[in-house]
Amino acid sequence: PKDYPKAVYLCMSFVTSSYLAFALVIYAWCGKWIASPALGSAGTTIKRVAYGIALPGLIVSGSLYVHVAAKYLFVRILRHSRHLQANTIVHWGTWLGCTIGLAAIAFILACAIPIFTYVLALVGSLGFAPLALCLPGWLWVYSHGEYWKSGGVVKRVVYLLHILLILLGAFMTVGGTYGVIVQIMDAYRDGEIDGVFSCADNSGST
Repeated sequence: PKDYPKAVYLCMSFVTSSYLAFALVIYAWCGKWIASPALGSAGTTIKRVAYGIALPGLIVSGSLYVHVAAKYLFVRILRHSRHLQANTIVHWGTWLGCTIGLAAIAFILACAIPIFTYVLALVGSLGFAPLALCLPGWLWVYSHGEYWKSGGVVKRVVYLLHILLILLGAFMTVGGTYGVIVQIMDAYRDGEIDGVFSCADNSGST
């Protein structure tokens, strides 16, 4: 446990550096013309190679989300039943039904909602910023109130940084939500919204 902060600092340093490097390089070369997803801004060859490398990771990520949701539903259905851990037809039928059913529902929702990309962005601005930025900062401030009252300069700076984190999360929530709403309105006005189950190119590079 004493070495855990070292792992966190190392991990977050690598992740933050990677995010900053990729974002700054892409924005420096593409500016306001950046595609969404950003891989669409690359040339044809680089884009194909990048999507080829990213595809296994995307498949694994999608599988993890389906697995977690299916496992929760599976346990809820077979709780207090011997089929929960027994190798029976009911066990495997329920498990396959949960995984295939949830994957099918996710596919239908993703294809049936013409503004699904914008919906995801809206969920991110309304959910990610408050939960991943504001809440941790608020909890830390609540737990370390003594840093501001009786701490030294370093502790007070750390306290102020967490206050800044809360404000940053609030700004991203409001600003991100407003930005996504404007994008949805502009997309409808410009006729960029695809139809239901559209097979149009969504690589962002055409």
